[in-house]
Amino acid sequence: TASSDEVLRWLKTADSKMGRIAAVVHMTGNLPDIPRLTGLSRPEWDRLTGRFLISTAAVARSAIEYFAPGGGRDPRLLEGASGSVLVVGPDLPPGRLSGIRRGQVEVFRGALRPFLATVNQELDDVLKSRIRVFGAFAGTVAGGSVDHSRMCSALDFALSDGAASSGVVSFCVDEVR
Repeated sequence: TASSDEVLRWLKTADSKMGRIAAVVHMTGNLPDIPRLTGLSRPEWDRLTGRFLISTAAVARSAIEYFAPGGGRDPRLLEGASGSVLVVGPDLPPGRLSGIRRGQVEVFRGALRPFLATVNQELDDVLKSRIRVFGAFAGTVAGGSVDHSRMCSALDFALSDGAASSGVVSFCVDEVR
């Protein structure tokens, strides 16, 4: 798991070599095949929470600091700043899923949702920032195939003018209604 300082250094290096970054995409990867979450040892559990939650928070923090330099020390600098972070995953695997497997994935998706909502509420309501952190989750409860074009559409939305005023910050991109 990279530290916030390390990720910020990567962003600044990319900025100096390629130009201003409008969005950061953080891919959590997928949940490994685990018989039972409750059977994990403490170090195994810590590795999973580090991968899906702590690293996500570190990337989001670094990106926010990149989009509003100094905003971590002086939140007033976040006002009016813009940029997007798209957190991708964990995905629901294709094919027939057991309720246990689906539940395991939803534990981590479920932990990300309040994080996303809280960060965005603070950025918008309290700090008057246009920076947003979105979540995009692929796969379907029915085990359908992942449509990668829908993930691209989620990134397009995150980069759109309307993203900063959106109340929706979490997308299950393959669940069509």
